[in-house]
Amino acid sequence: MNLIKKLFVGVLFISGFSACTTMNSVPLSNYTVFTEDLRRDLEAANISLTKVQFFNDKSINIRREVTDPNDIKVNPEGQITMSNGKSIQTINVLPFTPGVALSTGDGTINVSWDDTQQDTKGMKFNLSGQNYFLDVLPNNKFDYKERTFDLQSGNGTRLFVKKDLLKQVKNERETLKGRKVNQ
Repeated sequence: MNLIKKLFVGVLFISGFSACTTMNSVPLSNYTVFTEDLRRDLEAANISLTKVQFFNDKSINIRREVTDPNDIKVNPEGQITMSNGKSIQTINVLPFTPGVALSTGDGTINVSWDDTQQDTKGMKFNLSGQNYFLDVLPNNKFDYKERTFDLQSGNGTRLFVKKDLLKQVKNERETLKGRKVNQ
């Protein structure tokens, strides 16, 4: 009986320990949320956002079904047939994948994670409050590379940067106490 208890405790310990450590775990202590204040500080320091290494905090998974136009036929009765059916295109961006800004606008940043350099527009992030969130269309639709995908996961994804980026920004702030008329 004592051996069974030891084995049970051992299995619990190992499963608990392995649940805490994963291959994809990223130390959040090395990153910080990219905020509008940080963007203003970078722009004031003449640091272009295209020079900033961005990261996503959640997994982004988009999917779409594609029909090859060459596989669609119309028979003499006017019925549509498909010879090979559909293909499914899935794109995944794991958490804390490095990305670069391709373009920016007022309250927007388009970031690309495509290592093939074929992505010319990136994934759009919009300013909401102080943070930049992935731009998701109604019904969990998502525009990427001029195509519409279904967003499988990633709603609420924010932009992050490494904390060492903060060392590049010289931030001077002061609070004025006010000035009174001389009497």
